[in-house]
Amino acid sequence: IEDDDEVIEVEGEDDGAEAGSKRKLTSAVWKEFKRVKFNGNVRAKCNYCSKKLSATSTNGTKHLHNHLKGCVQRKIKLNGKTLAQASLRFGRTDAGAVTVENYTFDQEIARKELSSMIVLHEYPLSMVDHVGFRRFVGALQPLFKIGTRNTIS
Repeated sequence: IEDDDEVIEVEGEDDGAEAGSKRKLTSAVWKEFKRVKFNGNVRAKCNYCSKKLSATSTNGTKHLHNHLKGCVQRKIKLNGKTLAQASLRFGRTDAGAVTVENYTFDQEIARKELSSMIVLHEYPLSMVDHVGFRRFVGALQPLFKIGTRNTIS
């Protein structure tokens, strides 16, 4: 169950043919998406980030190709690398010299720091649900998954 709505994998379509259609789903994107029923509609669920996109025959597959080009989770998995290779952190020594070191993103550390910030400054827990805050955090670190205010509490 996701988002309080039922998600059911579409079965009986092992050959790739859409229900009621004699044509197979021939596009290469179907190797990287799973067809699921969501709120009574057939959707394409990304195998990497689980985002659900339209899967009706009238929509075509261009939007699925575009999603795969920008899917961060897919890039990480296919390259077999973490984003640490492209991330650097600048630090200072006691003498005042600047040092450059590798930086690895850690979801748990980031979540604990967010919780500490909320407690330290007495921010409302609902702050994590604000659209502006989510956009800001997404711009800083796209890999950080913000929980809800219930998760933070």
